[in-house]
Amino acid sequence: MPIGPLRELEVIEPSEMAPRVLLHPCSARLHDGTVSDCVYFITAGAAERLFGTEGVSERPRISPEQVVSVAESPARLPASFANQIYRAGETHYSCYIFTLVFSRWRRRKYLVVGPVDFLFFPRGRGPSDVKDVVLHSGSNRPSDVPAYKWCVYSS
Repeated sequence: MPIGPLRELEVIEPSEMAPRVLLHPCSARLHDGTVSDCVYFITAGAAERLFGTEGVSERPRISPEQVVSVAESPARLPASFANQIYRAGETHYSCYIFTLVFSRWRRRKYLVVGPVDFLFFPRGRGPSDVKDVVLHSGSNRPSDVPAYKWCVYSS
């Protein structure tokens, strides 16, 4: 990956999905001018720990060479809440059940299969409105999440 995006990636607070598996959920601007708001940047070593030797070959991805710049994603759950969910562990095999608290009266229940960093938030609410997370309590049906891609790079 070019030096510029690597430096920008350093200021994005990572999520730790598993021990020694840091994810940098970002928005990425590509050489062709498109912007992908939901991209997981992950080192090759972390990708192997997470997915095994097959890596992310079967998952939607972008090449590090395509990336011009990275920035915070408007669809990202703040890292502090994502890390709480990851530390609590999967509720069931490969899924996390949780409730995001936005205010005393406004909550959203989730059941997410896979990583939890990119979410659809309730109308009028966004990542900065999240006040708390209730672990292992939420929806019984899988939640829709934004489509995301993986970008595996050498550290």
